[in-house]
Amino acid sequence: MKSIEIAKQFKVKNIAKVKALRSGLINDTFLVYTKDFSEPQYVLQRINNHVFTDVARLQNNINKVSKHLRKKLAEQGEQDIDHKVVTLVRTQEGKTYYTDGETYWRMMLYIPHAEEPEMTPELCRKAGVAIGRFEKMLADHPTKLKPTIPHFHDIKLRVNQMMEAMVDAIVNNRDIMDMGNLMEDLFLCYHQYKPFFDEFKQMPLRVCHFDTKISNMLFDEQGEVICLIDLDTVMSGYITSDYGDFLRTAANFTHENDRAYKRVGFNMEVFKAFTDGYLTEMKDILTPAEKKLLPYGVLLFPLMQSIRFLADFLNGNVYYHVDYPKQNLVRAKNQFALLVSVHQHIDEIRNYIYSIVGYEED
Repeated sequence: MKSIEIAKQFKVKNIAKVKALRSGLINDTFLVYTKDFSEPQYVLQRINNHVFTDVARLQNNINKVSKHLRKKLAEQGEQDIDHKVVTLVRTQEGKTYYTDGETYWRMMLYIPHAEEPEMTPELCRKAGVAIGRFEKMLADHPTKLKPTIPHFHDIKLRVNQMMEAMVDAIVNNRDIMDMGNLMEDLFLCYHQYKPFFDEFKQMPLRVCHFDTKISNMLFDEQGEVICLIDLDTVMSGYITSDYGDFLRTAANFTHENDRAYKRVGFNMEVFKAFTDGYLTEMKDILTPAEKKLLPYGVLLFPLMQSIRFLADFLNGNVYYHVDYPKQNLVRAKNQFALLVSVHQHIDEIRNYIYSIVGYEED
């Protein structure tokens, strides 16, 4: 079925055209234009039901979160709420998604936005405010959200997957040269910080985004954050996920595909700016356990991502897209270099966070 025919399955009138926006690694996205406007009015997406196997659960989570955010924005006196939160469009049958039996689709209102601004500490401060505000508005969400990707940020599971991948690579005679001591180093680092990771269960479950990177935010012409988008991974979890995952990408001096590992390092200026913004919103509602463990979210994510990249390399590059055979190994080494840098700064990271939230170690 053509995309324009798919679009007509939703409660939209006078559809003029449907234009492909991008073909992503997860979902394919299209812009929907109506006859009365020159700008797009809606976004149509094909949901990757191989990644998100329970589409009904996925859409139910997004719908619940969006409704709660709309209510909060209305209470705050916000204007034009349709353009400040992801809003689902119902199908002709009143559902939050359409399926032809093989593919799954959803439609949302289009939110006008500017191009993504240049990454700066000030931009990261604004991102911190946006993520903190997102979590704060959802802090009193009445129901726990079921996972759309079970055990998504489960470090113990990822370590086990890495070990299983190594065994499978050896049994199947895959080329695993150039690894050096990376697996051993990751394993040792995991066990060094495992006592803190084990304490994460002391934190309350909150509604979190689980994929907090700059590309999942929309900005206006003044460089202010309009809202967070790509809510596929929104579910119940720990705040360390949203906090640590953002810093993994934003506070690296270089990108994760850079094989010049000497360029990798943890940017403390970005860390402080983001933390200032995030804690402006969140510091008054954090529990003692969250205050104590927030610094270890900064460590967790380069560690976990290095493990995931290495496991995928050992498995023959079956999950992450690669442009050359050893790209996932490069990514794994890059993230390990970032982890080493975070480890070197951990006392400063911890002291900075504790000074803001008012936490004192025993």
